[in-house]
Amino acid sequence: MTSSRNSRAWRRAIGLSIVLVVACGREVPLEVRVEQLLTKQDYGQALDLLARELRKRPEAWTVHDLRVRVLLAAGQADEALRAYAERYRSAGPDAPALFRQVAIALVQEGLASRDGLLRARAAAALAALASPDLLPVHRRALAHPDASVQALAVRGLASVSGEEAGRLMREALGDPQAEVRAAAAAALTGRNDAETRAALAQALHDPVQGVRLRAAAALARQGQPEAFTLLTRFVRDPDDSLRMQALEALGHLGNPDVAPALRPALQDSNPYVRIYAAEALARLGEPLGREVLRQVLRHPSRSVAMYAAEALSNLGDASGAPRLVEALGPGQDLSARLYAAWTLARLGDHRGKPILDELLQHDEVQVRMQATWTLGQMGDGVGVGSLRRALTDEARPVRLQAAWALATKLGGQRPRG
Repeated sequence: MTSSRNSRAWRRAIGLSIVLVVACGREVPLEVRVEQLLTKQDYGQALDLLARELRKRPEAWTVHDLRVRVLLAAGQADEALRAYAERYRSAGPDAPALFRQVAIALVQEGLASRDGLLRARAAAALAALASPDLLPVHRRALAHPDASVQALAVRGLASVSGEEAGRLMREALGDPQAEVRAAAAAALTGRNDAETRAALAQALHDPVQGVRLRAAAALARQGQPEAFTLLTRFVRDPDDSLRMQALEALGHLGNPDVAPALRPALQDSNPYVRIYAAEALARLGEPLGREVLRQVLRHPSRSVAMYAAEALSNLGDASGAPRLVEALGPGQDLSARLYAAWTLARLGDHRGKPILDELLQHDEVQVRMQATWTLGQMGDGVGVGSLRRALTDEARPVRLQAAWALATKLGGQRPRG
């Protein structure tokens, strides 16, 4: 008996030894080893492991992706951007969902920047990338002391479905900053639940006229006649900006019955107000509106003429293209060249792209940054190659702007609300 028991024990020991040998001979997958190191927050060893693997397989894109994920986990968003950009040197494929993670990490860093312009750009990028999974980032942005950051953050919530987004926007209607309250009222347009209607109705009594105007525009879109009447009164307000905002809102509401109330604004002393009035009338089916805009294209002020060209582009009308192309010429004002390229792009006209590529080499960081943003506004995939090159710009603000613009173009997985 004893001999039999010993024999069975020996066989079990031999079997266990065989299992151990087989297990040790079978290499643990790279992904598993990296995950184990991430669990221990041993980022350095994980990066060393991936670096060794990439020396053996430089075009193993899944390994490149792992490296980017490790850098993001380590809080090194700028290094993650550089690591991602390396794939372009070997014509590697894009990984939109991963790149979106890089862009979001850079948004969060940008929001914490001391540079006000960079903060605003980061907030605008947050608005462009907005989705339910970014609600925590929106909450942090809404708590930012910079009112422009808060306003852009709440504006982005307009494209996020779900009750939580609605709650954040309604809360923003009570913000101490009028800029934030106005943005919240505008963002709530299209939400027709009882809580939103009540919050907007209360905003009609806001001490700041701009907030009242935005609330009236949102309620008028819901078909509330008293809000529509209030909005129409703003067309005669002494403040130029309020007249323009009211005209824009009324044009988008699409009620032709309001056209007679808008026609007097075609004689406004401010040429920009006249442009807003003409565009609004054109949207309401009044031929006079488009006719006036085409006349303004001949205005002696280039700024006014180009603004008319933009208004026409809003209507899908390319009548202003010749004036815009003229502004692209060498020696013209930089801001005019950028504006012309952007407006042409909205018409699907990409004649401004060579100018933007040229400006990406400009000595001034702000010019390169603005050119990068404008490239991001071009549709049909235009500008993707230029944005990829801008990811390696020596100036961090340009790199970040390129990342945000490229992430918007590439898309990626956005959780549904």
